[in-house]
Amino acid sequence: MSPEITLQEGAILLGDAHYSKAHPAFFSFLKALDEGKITTPQLILMGDIFELLFGAIAQTRKENEAEIKLLNSLSKKIEIIYFEGNHDFGLKGVFPGIRVYPLSEQPVSARSLTQKIQLSHGDTKTPLGYQLYTRLIRTPSVLFIVGLIDRICRNCIIKWLKSRGEKKDPCYKIETFQKIIKKRLNYLNGEDFDVVIEGHFHQDVSFKLDGFLYVNLGAFACNQKYFIVQSNKERQQLQETRFEESE
Repeated sequence: MSPEITLQEGAILLGDAHYSKAHPAFFSFLKALDEGKITTPQLILMGDIFELLFGAIAQTRKENEAEIKLLNSLSKKIEIIYFEGNHDFGLKGVFPGIRVYPLSEQPVSARSLTQKIQLSHGDTKTPLGYQLYTRLIRTPSVLFIVGLIDRICRNCIIKWLKSRGEKKDPCYKIETFQKIIKKRLNYLNGEDFDVVIEGHFHQDVSFKLDGFLYVNLGAFACNQKYFIVQSNKERQQLQETRFEESE
């Protein structure tokens, strides 16, 4: 199967911004892009960009209205690719000018100048219980009921979910992370990939597995890191960069 995405030189990969009052830097990052203080031909959003953005629930769209508007405006200037996460989904109608990949279409094959790459938010090939949960929360009937109850109780559900999420530490570390990933991705052994890139876990690490390099991006919510595709003499690589509010 031919790659669906071509990673461009200077492309920016950014994941797990969890945009909210607790983690507001993503909006400043978008404004820096819009004003030309940061430049890129291609912005790849690796999921969980918003703490809560469910396309089917109006309150979450309303609370992120300025950010949605700015992203849609930016999509007319640069290519934007959005991998839905477990905090932001049902977004194809929200971002009509952005190439959106729901969970059901992940992982996605990509290509740089010299490498074959697999991209996803990171919540694929998960335990059965989590798979059932992710399918349930994306079900139109469930979202309709949640949205209805939320309106009746004056947004009590959305407020509770956001408050719960904002209390979590985005810089957490998983001690057995390499073992977990090796077990989770053992189905890729022998597959024709050079690199697998994911977000979701917030670990900011990379290591070799059977036949490929695994990269887990750092969470933008943790330390405002994003990653730029840059070439050296042999291959393209991700250059870690930290966003400063003054940019």
